[in-house]
Amino acid sequence: MIKKPQGYDEAAAYTGEFQALPKGKYVCKIRQVAEVTEEDRNGHKWRKFVILYDIAEGEYKDFYDKQFKAEKETNPKAKWRGVFKQNMDDKGTPWLKGVITAIERSNNITFQWDKEGNEKTLIDKKFGGIFRRRQYEKDNGERAMTTELWRIRSVVGLAEAEVPEDELLPEGQAGRPIQAQAAPQSSVGDGFMNIPDGVEDEGIPFL
Repeated sequence: MIKKPQGYDEAAAYTGEFQALPKGKYVCKIRQVAEVTEEDRNGHKWRKFVILYDIAEGEYKDFYDKQFKAEKETNPKAKWRGVFKQNMDDKGTPWLKGVITAIERSNNITFQWDKEGNEKTLIDKKFGGIFRRRQYEKDNGERAMTTELWRIRSVVGLAEAEVPEDELLPEGQAGRPIQAQAAPQSSVGDGFMNIPDGVEDEGIPFL
């Protein structure tokens, strides 16, 4: 006879697959912030405001931290998956201002631009996150769903926010996933970041 361990029913099942974060509205916390420059396929360089985040409250508190640690047990190259990027210049500037304003209102602060080390002042600050589900196509042609941070709002603003319907690929669609034109903010794809063992929050690299 095999006896059930204490706490078995309450324990998460680590199957080697990623537990999916349900779409919805969550209070999030910032683990790290950085400004990075990325080059697109046309050779144009874009400045991006990058946030490394986690879930701050509720049933899924520390979701990305727990996910990373679980994956690290079997994969030494595990990557942190709570990453959000926003273009800073040109058409991205109004969206960037919306992100900064949401963080300021959520924490009753005023972000100080152009000051050395100002990115560190945003660590542990909260914001409201609207998470949607999006369908994508894997390299082997199979389709799967991913949950991603779609919009950033103030914590108070979450109450009136709406969670969008799932974004599905068209029937017969082939190739890589489509990036929604209505969502200039993104936390998917090459936004995943490696986190070395034993590193403190402010030492987590974004590249």
